[in-house]
Amino acid sequence: MSEEQASYVTLDVFSSEILKGNPLAIVKTGDCKLSQKQKQQIAKEFNFSETVFLHRADQNRYPRADIFTPVNEMEFAGHPIIGTGHFVIFSSDRLQCPMARPGRSSSRKSHITYTSTHKRRHSAGFSRSRPLASDVRGVRDTPPVVTMVKGVTYALADLTERVDLFAGLVPGASPELELDEGWAPSFTGIMYYRTLGSRLEGEITVWELHVRMIAVNLEDPACGSGSCSLGAYVALSNSQKGRKHRLYIKQGSEMDRESHIIVDVILNEEMDQVSSIRLAGEAAFVPDGKISVN
Repeated sequence: MSEEQASYVTLDVFSSEILKGNPLAIVKTGDCKLSQKQKQQIAKEFNFSETVFLHRADQNRYPRADIFTPVNEMEFAGHPIIGTGHFVIFSSDRLQCPMARPGRSSSRKSHITYTSTHKRRHSAGFSRSRPLASDVRGVRDTPPVVTMVKGVTYALADLTERVDLFAGLVPGASPELELDEGWAPSFTGIMYYRTLGSRLEGEITVWELHVRMIAVNLEDPACGSGSCSLGAYVALSNSQKGRKHRLYIKQGSEMDRESHIIVDVILNEEMDQVSSIRLAGEAAFVPDGKISVN
């Protein structure tokens, strides 16, 4: 019996350089019929924060992407979507082989516009029964909690005035967050951020931020979903500055995997709700190959 194989490509997302940004594996399923168990095993083998299983588009429909961490499937995650967008856009036949050679960055940015009714700021904050990733005394006692998509939730801790604390963060357990009824269970993480400055460019308020995301005893070098949550919160908290906001976010420099993320937020006419969020970033193709899926 011949061994069934699937092709894969790896990328470093939210960076134009290899060995920076957030690593991602994309498995092109082709004719392989992978079970959920097989997908989970393959994701565990790659051991990246996420692995994407990309299915061919049928009858002019969009390709379908399944996102897996080493332990579970995710409904939404930012850097897998951006990385997959780069791969699909810069593939010669849309799902077979990338035009970009390994080690070469795609020269354009992929953009995803994700508009959801699930964006929610929860009424409760941290449950302090567990220690946080570091000592946050002296910081706002109840950081806001935002769900970008059901099943993915972040607490947002503003350390703008605590440079020392921000620099000294170490990985810790995911926070226990009290979510509104119907929104649990959920992945939970903490987005620590510092606002470095803001300026007005035409009708767009531009923000410069430095962030660190910690969850499940790990630090993430680039967190797209967390950046979207932070973008929604920053825009709504500063609605007096206008409807349109752009965030330039630096992340991962403490891990020597510097990443650069762009989030565009547009508020509704009343400026009390998010109308749309756009996530953008670069990606660099690294190695590709085949993996046995029997």
